Amino acid sequence: MEALLKKLTVLFGILVGFATAFLGLVYLAHFKKITVTPPLFSIWTWGVILLVLTVFFGVALPILMRTLFHSKAVKNKKVEFSHYERLQINLIVVSMIGAYTACLAYLFLVPKFHLYASIIAGLYGIYAAIPARRKISADLSYYSLKDAK
Repeated sequence: MEALLKKLTVLFGILVGFATAFLGLVYLAHFKKITVTPPLFSIWTWGVILLVLTVFFGVALPILMRTLFHSKAVKNKKVEFSHYERLQINLIVVSMIGAYTACLAYLFLVPKFHLYASIIAGLYGIYAAIPARRKISADLSYYSLKDAK
């Protein structure tokens, strides 16, 4: 479990670092009064698109992935540690995509409702993806997994 926790923590730290750097660059662009206009559609349309993408990647897709994993585990009555490890990595990556789309909403300065809803969904995605020892330990015990070294 320790190796998995360390691997997930490193991955999470790298992806959060990139998201923080992206957010910092966007803030700096706004501070310097550099405006970025999105291509093709209006700002309002981009607000809706980015809100939907943020909720999809930050909230809905991770829930769907965990649910499908659980139903497959119940159906097969067996889970391999490598599949569980891959699920956790994919959950972190997918959740962070939601955070990146929230940063894009801030970059494009979409309408406030869409921006704030995107930020909340992105933050939820980050929060849900935090690799916690207690959460991983509970999952390992629930699925009767032995730590593969």
